[in-house]
Amino acid sequence: MGHGDDFGDYIVFVDESGDQSLEKIDSGYPVFVLSFCIFEKKHYYSRVVPETLRLKFDFFGSDIPILHEREIRKRENDFRILMDTTVRESFFARLNAIMTNAEYTIVSTLIDKRTYSHYAAPSNPYDVGAQFGLERVFYYLQEHGQRGKRIPLVFESRGKNEDENLRKAFDTIMQRTQLVGMPGMFDFHCVSKKANLQGLQLADLVARPIGTHYLHPSQPNRAWDMLSRKMRSNPQNGGIEGYGLKIYPAHEPTPLGFWPEWPE
Repeated sequence: MGHGDDFGDYIVFVDESGDQSLEKIDSGYPVFVLSFCIFEKKHYYSRVVPETLRLKFDFFGSDIPILHEREIRKRENDFRILMDTTVRESFFARLNAIMTNAEYTIVSTLIDKRTYSHYAAPSNPYDVGAQFGLERVFYYLQEHGQRGKRIPLVFESRGKNEDENLRKAFDTIMQRTQLVGMPGMFDFHCVSKKANLQGLQLADLVARPIGTHYLHPSQPNRAWDMLSRKMRSNPQNGGIEGYGLKIYPAHEPTPLGFWPEWPE
């Protein structure tokens, strides 16, 4: 057992959207997005988890189903029930209410592989996304009184080799960082989706709309209205670029006033 007074007040869940391949770039979704969702622990276990479980019991009769963005979007497996218009509207109303009312902060990195892949021997997009994201999460936690505290950092497991590579990348980031206090702050975990952690599932739902927004900046904005308030922002002007959203390689700033309908 650790020392309870070392435990921080927050827990961070991390999930991705898109693949890491630089050789075969999907022309329909040529980006890689890594999203960090920061929850205050007491709010997470007293509000977010019970409400998410209640949603599952109401629509599926148990808490077995795992909220997975791709399956929800394609209405597959457990989410075939969403083929029914009435059920779908009711389900999204409840899910959107959870995503809107829950208190969490999003830090996200987006790698545009079309320009990134032109670099000589570029690093794995996941590693780059993790470094940019971890630095901004660290800043957020410092700003919220977590100096010297231990924070669980929960990545989605992607397989034994991938998890080992991620752990090595994480260790390298911690060894090389110039940010005093970042090494030793995060308790690194890779957890399978099958563990059915509600926070990891909500992080999964956040990642893809960020990529879709970047690629299609003229679609309807219902989900942006929900999620934009959650992104870490510049306290001076409320801007999110560089704070809650790191786009790499850098691009010409575009208006961030839209979000595609989420999660459909």
